[in-house]
Amino acid sequence: MESNSYNQKRLTFVGALPPPVTGMTAMTAVIVHELQKVGPVRCFNWSRNKTLKGLRWKMARIWGACKSVVGLIFSRRQCHEIVYYPISSGGGLYYDIIILTVARVRGYRTAVHHHSYSYIDRYDRRMALVNTIVGQSGIHAVHCDKMREDYLTKYPSEALFLFVPPTVVSQKLEAATPYEHRGFTLGCLSNLTIAKGLDLTIATFEELVNLNLKVRLLLAGPCKGKIEKKLIDEAIAKWPDLVEYRGPVYQKEKAQFYADIDAFIFPTRYKVESWGIVLTEALSAGRPVISYDRGCISHIIRGDCGRIISRSTDFVPEAVSLIQQWIESKQLYEVACQQALVRNQELERDAIEQLEDFVQELHDLA
Repeated sequence: MESNSYNQKRLTFVGALPPPVTGMTAMTAVIVHELQKVGPVRCFNWSRNKTLKGLRWKMARIWGACKSVVGLIFSRRQCHEIVYYPISSGGGLYYDIIILTVARVRGYRTAVHHHSYSYIDRYDRRMALVNTIVGQSGIHAVHCDKMREDYLTKYPSEALFLFVPPTVVSQKLEAATPYEHRGFTLGCLSNLTIAKGLDLTIATFEELVNLNLKVRLLLAGPCKGKIEKKLIDEAIAKWPDLVEYRGPVYQKEKAQFYADIDAFIFPTRYKVESWGIVLTEALSAGRPVISYDRGCISHIIRGDCGRIISRSTDFVPEAVSLIQQWIESKQLYEVACQQALVRNQELERDAIEQLEDFVQELHDLA
């Protein structure tokens, strides 16, 4: 996108840019970068350019929010200027309300970006107030059609909705040669927690072993909880030749992880789950996916590239049944792998087009 007549218009960004690197901050950085290609963007960045965690990060966000309020109150506003603002979840909604109220009182039009499903799955009065503050003149950025429909079910709005899928930050996986192994390898990469379905992942593998099927389990990602660490240790002790834990993986190691598995399982129960970048990464490697239906996951996994399991259904029997079919039918499995690549191409194409449309629309409206 080349600079053009739009570059006399200015947008204002309020929120956190990396570091720390999270799904939200990484996606925000991409969007702000693209906006800056088209015209000037004034940034109220809450980050202190270093990775903070826990209470220190919460305090940094509060301090950044306070500085943003002061900046919005006392700085000069351009005509039709838009504030681009990623929405928080939980307690962060309180300062979202304050910041957006100040922006509207000062005459800014607001473009809010939704990253969480916690207030979409369950009605939240704070989010209802945010929705009212944004108003009909505002803009909502969401991941996909499903997220828009689910949002409107809880919070009716006549505002403009635009799409920016998290695929815009998916890592381009390097080519990797699979290690030689026998049997069908299941993989799970995430923050390995009960909320992300670690117990169901191991239970699925165990049931396949009990059916005398040649399967392996490959786990990767941070594991900090005592309960989760115990589950992994017990699984490795019970099946030392069949279960492997690689810890956090990045870049080449992540590419190797996807190359070394045959299918990706993701039985997430995480209440704020909205997309799951690991799912699009698995598809890009040609690996079919089995996941619980949360957030936008049913938008990602379509057709024969895997299976979405209803949250009201027991994950393990459904997953075991499909994996058994893939093991017993090479043709069926190869179709799933090919469709995974096809679906990934569709998602990447949509991401490029929708990001460009989002950036163009904001500058057209400013």
